[in-house]
Amino acid sequence: MKGIRLREPDRLTNREYMHRALPFRLYVHELTGDVDVHWHEFFELGFVVSGEGEHVLNGRSSPLRRGTLFLLTPADFHALRVPADAVCVHYNLIFSDEALREELRALLFVPRRESLVVQCADEEIARIEAEFARIAAELRQGQRPGASLIVQGTIERILIELIRRVPAAPADRPPQDPGSDQAVRQAIAYMQIHFREPLTLEATAAQAHLSPNYFSRRFRELTGMTYQRFLQQLRLQFASALLKVSRLPVTEICFASGFNTLPHFERAFKAAFGQSPRSHRSEA
Repeated sequence: MKGIRLREPDRLTNREYMHRALPFRLYVHELTGDVDVHWHEFFELGFVVSGEGEHVLNGRSSPLRRGTLFLLTPADFHALRVPADAVCVHYNLIFSDEALREELRALLFVPRRESLVVQCADEEIARIEAEFARIAAELRQGQRPGASLIVQGTIERILIELIRRVPAAPADRPPQDPGSDQAVRQAIAYMQIHFREPLTLEATAAQAHLSPNYFSRRFRELTGMTYQRFLQQLRLQFASALLKVSRLPVTEICFASGFNTLPHFERAFKAAFGQSPRSHRSEA
C-alpha cells in the first residue's frame, strides 16, 4: 500500500463510462502517473501492452508489466502506480453483467478464486494482444453485420484464457444432482456480483429457479455452509478490502458492504477476523 493515497474511492458508474447501446466498451489508456483507488459498477478486463508499474488490488500489490492480464469485478477495488517519466499502455475493456453468459459466470466465480490476475508467457502475449486489437477494430466499425457477436465471442475467449491460468479451489464433494448443482452455482455467481444489495434466500432461489427449501438444502450441500453465512462472508471480505484501501468511516463501510446495522457488522467482523474493523484498518 506504500505510496497509495488512502481516500474515499471513486465509484465509476455505467452511466459515465458504458456505451449506451452496447454492454461493452474498449479504451486504450496511456498512464503517466498514479490512478487513485476506485471501483466500478461494471467489469474491467485489462491487458498491459507496454511499460510497467504497480497494481494494488484489494490492498495487495503486484507488478504491472507487458503481458499482465486481469479481470476486476464490481466487488473489487484497485489502484495503479506508474513510475515518474514512464508510460504504461494498456487495453481497458469494460462490460456489464448482461454481457456474461451463465456458463461463463459460473466458471469465473464458482469456486471463488482469490484474484483474476495472470502474467502471460512471452509466446502468448502477441495472441492476446491480437484479440484486443480485433475488438478495437470491430468497435471502430460498429455498423458491420455481426460486429457485436464477434466482440462478444472475443471477450469470452480472453476470459476463458484467463480462467484456465488461475487456479481454483477444488470441489469439496462430488455432485449428487448435476442439474440443481448447476442452478445453485449460477445463483452463487449472481451473489458474487449483487451481495451488497438486499438479497433474501427466496430471491436468490428464484434466480436458480428452485424452491427456497430445496435451494437452501442443495446450497449447503454444495458449499458446506448456509446461505446466510456464505452471503455474510462475501460482505465481510468486501468490507475488509474497503477498510484497507480507504479512509471511509466504519459506519459507511458497514452499509456499503450490505449490512443493515453497525452493531451487527462489528460483531460479525470480529468473529471472522478476530479484531474490530478499526483495529483491522490500523494494521493495513
